[in-house]
Amino acid sequence: MSLRLFLSADLAGSTAFKQNSSAIEWQLFFKGFYDQLPAYVDKEFGLDPHRLALWKTVGDEIVFSAKLNSAKDAGRMIEAFRRGAARYRKEITNPPCGLDLKCAGWTAGFPLGNLEVTLQGGGGLVDYIGPGMDIGFRLVKEASPRRLMLSVELAYILSLPDFNDPEIRVGRSVELKGVGKGHRYPALWLDCFSGHPCGGWDRLELDEELLRGVPREAARQEQLHAFSRAWLTTIGEPFMLPFIEHDPLLNIFPEGYEELKAALQGGTQSLPPPTMEEKAAADTGDSDTLLGTLTLPADGTPEPPG
Repeated sequence: MSLRLFLSADLAGSTAFKQNSSAIEWQLFFKGFYDQLPAYVDKEFGLDPHRLALWKTVGDEIVFSAKLNSAKDAGRMIEAFRRGAARYRKEITNPPCGLDLKCAGWTAGFPLGNLEVTLQGGGGLVDYIGPGMDIGFRLVKEASPRRLMLSVELAYILSLPDFNDPEIRVGRSVELKGVGKGHRYPALWLDCFSGHPCGGWDRLELDEELLRGVPREAARQEQLHAFSRAWLTTIGEPFMLPFIEHDPLLNIFPEGYEELKAALQGGTQSLPPPTMEEKAAADTGDSDTLLGTLTLPADGTPEPPG
């Protein structure tokens, strides 16, 4: 059982940039994007071996990930990511070129709640699928250069009483398609302009808020933690409180956890009875059509049995 942290950085304005630039210009830029941003983030970890690693790229988006060995890993890794992303933003926004960076962070548990798969023919490439991943990628769409969007689970971790207050802010809840059983999703975010300003445009946005009288106070840590816990437990499955075995800060396990753990580790996870075709495949050793196989084609699209 493991809990993983995911942090995504997506280029804003990239479609217009490609349309309005020469092929050489935008191709050179994107080559630098895929090289430089991971290098900036990696540098922020110094000699620490437990760090974020590049998981995958999805078009104009780079996604980093790391296993969390403790709740405190989350805060440390997010702050390193924020510093690295801020340094890269300065490279692409000064002078303004119509491009910017927007980010989001979330957690997902494996194999309880989500699934880790090894892509067949993908050279050992690992993919992650499940409700937690769906929410994370939807949150990226709600992010902005200023607002690093957080999943409720990640906000729950960052607002633990033992942590320094990360100053999480609360906006109007958002509608994430297919998420929350018809309920809107809390808009929880970290301010990327606070402490990491990149130039005049950032300051102008902050000054405009002052003129409009927009409050800047972050949520109270204790209240945010209680709210995050209540939201996750009220909605229920597939949501659950994030947990890490042997971590005293995240030690609330879901109901029936030991039984679920034993079933998953023993390969007895509840599955539909095999069809006649699947029984025949088992007899002939045709493992590609067996239910429960954790390999996918290299493009990540499961093929139907038979």
